[in-house]
Amino acid sequence: MTTRRIETTWECWMYDVWGNARDGYTVNDRSCFARAAELHLAVELCNPNTPHEFESAYPTHTQIRLLFGLTCRFTTDGDDCVIYITRLSDEYPIGEMFCTSHESLSPIRAKGVSVCPA
Repeated sequence: MTTRRIETTWECWMYDVWGNARDGYTVNDRSCFARAAELHLAVELCNPNTPHEFESAYPTHTQIRLLFGLTCRFTTDGDDCVIYITRLSDEYPIGEMFCTSHESLSPIRAKGVSVCPA
């Protein structure tokens, strides 16, 4: 069985951070290192065989690790189209990424595609 994938593009930003683990961190500035990074995301079927069935997609930790060049363990926060990346060991803010190709990835809806009410 082949996993269905969708092509997405992401704008990616790295943070310039001040502070330390003891006193806390403050994001001083950010810089964009990719305006249209392409990621192919696996599509997942949510609520299968119900009236509320829909498809969603989300970048894997491996994809984010490669994109940001990370070697540390990290966590993500945000939603389906805006992701904030933080180092797990001390909550150091690493960066953020914004999906530029889709209005939503849960359910999947490309930009410029309107949804008619049922």
